[in-house]
Amino acid sequence: MSLYRQAGRARRNRRAVIIGAIGLAVIVAVIVVLATSGGGPPSHADRVKSAKSAASEALDGVELLTVEYPQANAPTEFAAAKADVQRASQSLSDHRADFEAVDAAAYRRATAALAALTAVVARRGDITSAVRAARAALQPFAA
Repeated sequence: MSLYRQAGRARRNRRAVIIGAIGLAVIVAVIVVLATSGGGPPSHADRVKSAKSAASEALDGVELLTVEYPQANAPTEFAAAKADVQRASQSLSDHRADFEAVDAAAYRRATAALAALTAVVARRGDITSAVRAARAALQPFAA
């Protein structure tokens, strides 16, 4: 048996253990809240942002086509021009749900305009009016 004991030592140790346990419980609660939050469906603002980004990407593809297509005499250049239109169309189809949530009719017009542009490029026709139509159909989303 000890001859000398510090007064309150057990009380201080008990307080430290309780404070540590409370701190650990708070940390676990914060981690659980952070892990479970934000898992819901995208908001309308998120869909608008995604559609805007995809429309800008599609417009970039159309603009690139206007540069490459006039030079498309060799098979590789023509393949690159076709790939530009395909990327623009793919950008729209990858974000279909976002476009339809924003404006389904405008999405259908944009898809139809890009399909017409694809057909003109495939038959190596004049792309001027098809590019104008595609720009007009994509512009409401990109603005």
